[in-house]
Amino acid sequence: MNAVSFQIILGAPMILYAKSLGATSTVVGILAAFTPLMTVLQLPAAKWLPVFGYKRFVLMGWGLRTVFIFLVAAVPLLFFLNNVAKLSLLIAALFVFNFLRGIASTAWMPWIAALIPEEEKAVFLSRDQIFMFCGALISLFCSALLMGGDVVAGEYAMVFLVSALTGTAALFFINRIPDVCGAEQMRNSSQPVPWRQILFHPPFFSLLLFNLSFVIVVGSLGVFTVEYLHEFPEFSVSKVLYLTGISFFGALVSLPFLGKLLERLGVKPLLAGALVLFGGAIAGWFLIAAGVIPCKWPVICLLNFICGVAGASFNVANAKIIFAIMPQMGRNHFFALFSVISSLGLGASPIVWGMSLDFIGTYEVVTGALHWKRHSLYFATLFLLNLLTLWQVHRLQETRK
Repeated sequence: MNAVSFQIILGAPMILYAKSLGATSTVVGILAAFTPLMTVLQLPAAKWLPVFGYKRFVLMGWGLRTVFIFLVAAVPLLFFLNNVAKLSLLIAALFVFNFLRGIASTAWMPWIAALIPEEEKAVFLSRDQIFMFCGALISLFCSALLMGGDVVAGEYAMVFLVSALTGTAALFFINRIPDVCGAEQMRNSSQPVPWRQILFHPPFFSLLLFNLSFVIVVGSLGVFTVEYLHEFPEFSVSKVLYLTGISFFGALVSLPFLGKLLERLGVKPLLAGALVLFGGAIAGWFLIAAGVIPCKWPVICLLNFICGVAGASFNVANAKIIFAIMPQMGRNHFFALFSVISSLGLGASPIVWGMSLDFIGTYEVVTGALHWKRHSLYFATLFLLNLLTLWQVHRLQETRK
């Protein structure tokens, strides 16, 4: 339920609605950045966990954030407002939504970590990923069905209402999860921490730089490919949503095979393979944006499927190496710092690229068969940065030192 809800309110349907209101690439980037940037709130919010407890903390935060999804659902129906006013309301509502989500997420992972036995965590995380991708796929396909043809404001409102209702239903299931005490862990979370020593621990620092490089490449890809397709009249809102869903389908069909593949090849080869797949997909998008190959739905299907497989492969291998290099001493703080810094990079990525796309504007130069304009320049730069990320794989350490 939660995956269905957040994929609508934070994913392609929201991007497409913002574009329909006249949002620039910078604004779209800011909307996409809210979620990862608000992760930094986990650090100051951690001291309140002993006061409220895990379950109550999550229910309060997620309950309040759901109220703002209902407010977002009302925005398309405010016919007396112009598009600028609607976009301003949308930005404000999503900011508060993500602010509350960022605070509430402080309790989620410690709660689950304390609740699930160590020997069952791998199975739980695997199933959790499958349910998350299934929820994302269902949300996009349902949104596409509700927004067929020329989309009117009421259809956007209906899709956002689905997000609000599924978010409300998720609260019912969260309330059924048993609470755990975790008092000792929560007290420890408020103790002084040597963040500088943690940051520059050599294996950790190398992995952090690698992940920052990766999110700079991939963090904006799902946002601006949707924006790019929106520029073509032949790609209706529903068609863009269906095509976006193909990436989640690619992730789903590849997940059952990735565990054995990881055991067979190891972490670094799987990471390298994922980056090669991403590089191939980005190269495909570049060739489309540069006018070398036509922008047809079968090609987009293939590129999104490849991105889905690449994303799932990277996530599985990256999770494995994260667990491998994190020291036992201070492990929770290593995870917290890694999550916050990675999320800051993930949040900065769509903002920087959005501003860059707006800065390039209508600039265009033709060299032979290549049309160098804003999106082709964007994909070309991503491809080069992806090569840099691929080069960093050999520097990673797979064992604790």
